[in-house]
Amino acid sequence: MKKLAIVAISALALTGCSAQDITLVRLAAHDSFVISDELVAEFESETGYELEIIRLGDTGSLTNQLVLTTNAPVADAFFGIDNTFAGVATDNNIVAGEMQAIDYSDVCFNYDLDWFAESSIAPPTSWRELGQEQYKSLVVVTNPNFSSPGLAFLATTHAGFDTSAEVFAYWRSLRDNDLKVAGSWEDAYFVDFTRYGGDRPIVLSYASSPSAEVKEDGTPGSAALRTECFRQIEYAGVLNNADNNPGAKAIVDFLLGDSFQASVPENMYVYPINEAIEVPEAWAKFAQPADSLLGEGLDINANRDQWLTDWSDVFDN
Repeated sequence: MKKLAIVAISALALTGCSAQDITLVRLAAHDSFVISDELVAEFESETGYELEIIRLGDTGSLTNQLVLTTNAPVADAFFGIDNTFAGVATDNNIVAGEMQAIDYSDVCFNYDLDWFAESSIAPPTSWRELGQEQYKSLVVVTNPNFSSPGLAFLATTHAGFDTSAEVFAYWRSLRDNDLKVAGSWEDAYFVDFTRYGGDRPIVLSYASSPSAEVKEDGTPGSAALRTECFRQIEYAGVLNNADNNPGAKAIVDFLLGDSFQASVPENMYVYPINEAIEVPEAWAKFAQPADSLLGEGLDINANRDQWLTDWSDVFDN
């Protein structure tokens, strides 16, 4: 994954520049955001702006930092606030205008096909089975306080059961089964997942992630549990109080354009929001969207704080 270096800049207020003199546009993004050098060059050539990427951790950390810096934002635009954290952005008035959907993906568990083929354990068929004894010490998820997949899974469990008592019972079954809670998706997938040398063959990720694990002989290395998943939508937008409002609009428009949209599947393993964009041929076999979804009708913003408190009560005690 290519990452752009963060360039230190002086506050524009000290330079005396007018709005039309500003040539730098800053885009705040989560750590999983990928834009190639070629696309950066295309944006800069088309618009005359210089693009700086400011990485602010996982989705939760990105959102929280943008909230904390509302009056003096660290960037002009953002990418990566998703539908699990969008309410936080709205409530704190950090976005000028509307957020624009850029991509989507379905949050679900993935498992290592090779690991299970070499073991005597059958892989799970549903996330509901992960508290069972045979999956003890095999599962890693991400912390819902900081990670959007983690919060998406938290929402999934609330949508998947009729009562809070059933939700708590399920969480306790995971806790008692030695569930590992990683701080970020990158840690869960690239550190803890067995396909990258970890010791957990079941990881919370995306329905499209198996497309990244296809081996040289064309066979899959992982598979996804594609039922009862949560659809995650990522947004971009212009930040209130941005130094370069026109530049911010320009980068958001570029993220919606065909060039960037076409790069999304292979660079970030998610689906472009523009359905006219063709995805790689292999995705039809290895990266299909979920067969069924949960949680679309939940009011995550209204329930987030209580859900996170309840989660902590279970996993911190």
